[in-house]
Amino acid sequence: MARRARGIVPAMTALLLLSGCWTRTAEGGNAAWARETAYYYPTSRIDASNVAQLGVAWEFSDFVVRGRTHRGVEATPVVVDGVMYTSGPWSVVYALDARTGKLLWQYDPQVDGQFARRTCCDVVNRGVAVADGIVYVATLDGYLAAVDAKSGKELWKVDTITDRSRSYAITGAPRVAGNTVVIGNGGGEMGVRGYASGFDRKTGKLAWRFFIVPGDPAKGPDEHPEVTEARKTWDPKSRWDLGGGGTAWDSIVYDPDTNIVYIGTGNGMPHPLWSRSPAGGDNLYLSSIVALDADTGRKKWHYQTTPQDSWDYTATQNMILADIKIGDRVRKVIMQAPKNGFFYVLDRVTGELLSAEKFTIVTWADRVDLKTGRPVITAQSDYSKETKLVWPSEAGGHNWPPMAYNEQTGLVYIPVLEAPMTFQMSDEPYRPYSPIQGSIAAFPAFSGFGEGDRPAAFAGQPKPKFEQVLKAWDPVKQKLVWSSKVMPFWSGGAMTTSGGLVMQGSADGYLTIYDARTGKVLHRIDVGTGIMAAPMSYEIDGEQYVAVAAGFGGALNVAYTPGAVALKRENAERLIVFKLGGSQVKLPPLRTATPFVPAPAQYRGTDAQALRGAKLYEANCGRCHGGPDTLGGYPNLWKMPAEVHAAFLQIVREGMFADAGMASFADVLSEQDTRDIHAFLARPIPKQAPSEPKKMH
Repeated sequence: MARRARGIVPAMTALLLLSGCWTRTAEGGNAAWARETAYYYPTSRIDASNVAQLGVAWEFSDFVVRGRTHRGVEATPVVVDGVMYTSGPWSVVYALDARTGKLLWQYDPQVDGQFARRTCCDVVNRGVAVADGIVYVATLDGYLAAVDAKSGKELWKVDTITDRSRSYAITGAPRVAGNTVVIGNGGGEMGVRGYASGFDRKTGKLAWRFFIVPGDPAKGPDEHPEVTEARKTWDPKSRWDLGGGGTAWDSIVYDPDTNIVYIGTGNGMPHPLWSRSPAGGDNLYLSSIVALDADTGRKKWHYQTTPQDSWDYTATQNMILADIKIGDRVRKVIMQAPKNGFFYVLDRVTGELLSAEKFTIVTWADRVDLKTGRPVITAQSDYSKETKLVWPSEAGGHNWPPMAYNEQTGLVYIPVLEAPMTFQMSDEPYRPYSPIQGSIAAFPAFSGFGEGDRPAAFAGQPKPKFEQVLKAWDPVKQKLVWSSKVMPFWSGGAMTTSGGLVMQGSADGYLTIYDARTGKVLHRIDVGTGIMAAPMSYEIDGEQYVAVAAGFGGALNVAYTPGAVALKRENAERLIVFKLGGSQVKLPPLRTATPFVPAPAQYRGTDAQALRGAKLYEANCGRCHGGPDTLGGYPNLWKMPAEVHAAFLQIVREGMFADAGMASFADVLSEQDTRDIHAFLARPIPKQAPSEPKKMH
């Protein structure tokens, strides 16, 4: 019998671990379940005494790249039977020999490149699920595919999207939940209605669909009783035309003990309650944890972390299942640190709120009332009539990079984003396939105005900052135990081990290993590429390996943040695997500066054209291409060579580069619009172009 590889697995109870539950997970069922639970490796041979000996075992860099844009790599691999399964940009799946990194097979679902325009945050993919010899992947263009784990042959592929006229896309990982495989979708700020779907994992047949928010009542009756329940919390005159939002774009967790699948849901569309649902209401099931029967899709319970959400405080961040002693009882809990800045501990069977405390600076609410389970919302959060500075930002106190839980220390390790945003209303009209938020949110560090410009917005508020730390959090005492030094904004997810370690990659290109109890830095490995994904660990034939994906991008591909190594080194997709006694990391080459190229005079147009083009550029182009001084992953349009200038109309209106992600904009930009944008870009000294992403998922 072949030796079975040991993969990163869920931290449940010590009893379950000792009984071999984690081995059964790898053998039989849902090996990918671990990715969204604890990020905990229970039998570590690597500890403080030898971690400095980590070196490279192998590296894989042969990712599919379309065009010349490199993308973020956000998946945490899964290892089963000595094979590593992972995904990269464009939803491509790779099966690698986990000992050597040799490519065994590659599954490319041939994603429609035009869907890059339908996403808020790039063509990333957060991983696969593996169960009983089948690999499941959800594709950017909305399909769910089952692939034979040995050969890479497609077994079935189903369309998960209910309305292809809307901006649905998928970047999250599916979850095997009993007899079904469950997936949600993204697009909550682009005019869609959120839902999660369960498919028979053997045949791909739709088993159930749970709509997270109500639909337009003029289009037909409610699909199931939970929609009718939710409708009571919405204004009958809500903006049904904009879908409502509530997309389940990332965290989905399955508990085999109860056969419950937990869905984390997203923000409303548009963002402000007073625009979305003018008469008010909690707007279920936005920004909620929803517990569903995995076989039927019927609701067991729900808990809304942010009623009336107006700040993009999604509850799609990873959820941890654990058995923890609270008071004199061992409770089956689910833990989450969503965007809104509170750390929640709930009974995962009943949905009872056990505790909720701030893990970062929070000003939108004073506290969570444990009797009602509701936040006590502050006046500072209301930007309906004037600009307000609110903590956390739309990026959240914690976003998709996973937190981890270590049973031995009893601590949760949270990648915390520490920054506020100024929020103000916007009357921006709906445009197909574009982020329409109903509000404008900006980081003070990049928005062009600060306390001196709008003192009322900043009065009495904590001093703004823009940074990230790793925090060790006691979920029972709801207290901070230790915090790391500051690292660049938007660094990676965490992984912890029974060897007393916590590992996290960062945007500055380092993989840092901490003492799990004290936070002492034990070792730092410079890989030279920004890390966003969480590491994982596995063992084959007595050798333990640590794997981490590297490649900066996602929402940050438009403009690399201060301190990011991508500002100075080439940023290509990589998967790096370490072992004790491995070799030294090979750093990517330094970036070479590309000079501004004067545009041919024939494209410069008139002053009026350039002025009009500037407005059209900001509305349609700036969220990816940024401004003239922006350094990011997308092409800088002020540095176009002559041949690109000559093909500008064909690129923008005919989709010449659609396969690489540059979709046609002919539906919203006329030929004259396109020429005016070109005139703006062709001017020798460009004026006022956006350089900051407005949305971060």
